[in-house]
Amino acid sequence: MQKQYKHLFKRYSEEKSSEKEKKIIDTYFNKIQYNGITEQNIDNVLGDRILLKIEERLERKKKTYYYRISASVAAVILLGTLLFTFNSIFKTNHFITVAAQFGEQKNVRLPDSSVVYLNSGSSIVYPEHFGEDSREITLKGEAYFEVVHKEKHPFIISSAHFKTQVLGTRFIVTNYEKGLASVTVVSGKVKVTDQHSSKSEIITKNQRVSYDDVSGAFIRSNNIESSNYLAWREGRIFFDHAQIDQVLLTLQRKYNVVLKLDSKPYQCNTISGNFSGNDIEKILSSIRFINDMEYSTIKNDTIKIKLKPCKN
Repeated sequence: MQKQYKHLFKRYSEEKSSEKEKKIIDTYFNKIQYNGITEQNIDNVLGDRILLKIEERLERKKKTYYYRISASVAAVILLGTLLFTFNSIFKTNHFITVAAQFGEQKNVRLPDSSVVYLNSGSSIVYPEHFGEDSREITLKGEAYFEVVHKEKHPFIISSAHFKTQVLGTRFIVTNYEKGLASVTVVSGKVKVTDQHSSKSEIITKNQRVSYDDVSGAFIRSNNIESSNYLAWREGRIFFDHAQIDQVLLTLQRKYNVVLKLDSKPYQCNTISGNFSGNDIEKILSSIRFINDMEYSTIKNDTIKIKLKPCKN
């Protein structure tokens, strides 16, 4: 064996080798293995000790190499799992918002093929994919629902004052920020539950419940003509003893105008009837004959309303 290697082997056996010297010894050992040369080529005094240390060192390198491969594989698996989980969560939490502005209406087909007809000034929020146990959406404003029947997957609508739950039916939910809240059933059966007290009402075809936000009570109406409450889908407006301030809010949403009430409403200022037409002035003119009031246009989109006191 060459003297320089013996010197290196001696330093190696005494654990005094530098990193550079260790690399030289590793290279030499690999060479004698591949050339079929045995440890007889190494000085007998140092051979066993050196070979043992070199083998341990190379074994550690192999283990490190395998550990690195295992770690890489584990990292790939972990990354795939995280991506799958993230993708699942993302899908679950991906919500869609659809809004109908003042002066317009919109139709929406939901993931389960149920159809929602939004009235003016209304919006819904629903998930891109419904859950396995239920179909839940959120409503602001007014909408007519045609829900696909799924016995094991109830359809739930959350609104400001109550939750409406069905399996499959046709009904109208009204819950504007300002105004009365109600549910009207066209066909099927609906359960309406107070968001705060958990009180509930079950109503069927041609029944309606209105929510009194002062008392928190439901007011039931039976044997109604449910088609009247769908008048807005045909471009008509239906009022049933509606207070004048509620009438004006409805007209504002439908015609996208500003109606300013110049005096406080009186108890006698209620409106009933069906109204149609695309000209708000014609509607106001009709209402003027029913109710004692005056109106004047301030600007193109602003109309001032003045009510007269009730007559004894």
